[in-house]
Amino acid sequence: MTSLILADSTPQTAGRFGRSLRAELRNVRTTRGTRWALGLTAALWVVVGAGVAAIALLVDADSVSISGALLGMGAAVTVFVPILAIFIMAADWQSRDVLTTFALEPRRHIVFLAKALTALIVCTVLVAIAAVLAVVFTAGLALAAGATIVWNADAESIAVLLWSAAVGTVSGIAYGAATQRVAIAIVFSLVQGFVIDPLLMLIPHGIGSWFRLTAITEAGSGTGELGPALTAGLLWLVVPLAIGFARNQRADVQ
Repeated sequence: MTSLILADSTPQTAGRFGRSLRAELRNVRTTRGTRWALGLTAALWVVVGAGVAAIALLVDADSVSISGALLGMGAAVTVFVPILAIFIMAADWQSRDVLTTFALEPRRHIVFLAKALTALIVCTVLVAIAAVLAVVFTAGLALAAGATIVWNADAESIAVLLWSAAVGTVSGIAYGAATQRVAIAIVFSLVQGFVIDPLLMLIPHGIGSWFRLTAITEAGSGTGELGPALTAGLLWLVVPLAIGFARNQRADVQ
């Protein structure tokens, strides 16, 4: 009897998750705040891509490095990707659209996982587009200026870009889920990246490096150590995710 129940409940759960995932992917296009965030992120990346290409050309008018363009775009990715992930996780909590979501899917953990996977999918697609834009803008400006294009984008440069984007996406998911408020989560993400991390570097004897979020990206790029990355991951990713999951299960919609 138990085996029959398990066999019947497995496809039902998978079907529920698939339906929630499709709904969340659709919400990216239909929810006003998320749609604006998506459009603004794409527009800013176009500007950043062109800017990185222009700066590379000004630095060296004879040759332009594709790898340098990808790393420059990666710096922009770490700022914008968390913001988009925050909108996906938290926007409908403020608009009360989450009432409809929970009415259609009462199992809140399924909704939470669907939102998180949606953020990962959307941010991954945008990062791929950003990488293509970096190459296109760099190659286009180089050809227009008569400069040599150095096609030196290797697996390491691409891996650093993807790893930075992954850390940024997960941090956005964690902050958005933990706060359930877009503005608060965005401010915290920016303060964490531009204020808290630099201040931690000022702590003597390198103690602060164990608590910087950037320790995770540094470890992934081979310039950092595993210990600080694990500590930072626990503090800035695991704990907020756990808080966000618990709040998602219990919070009342205001």
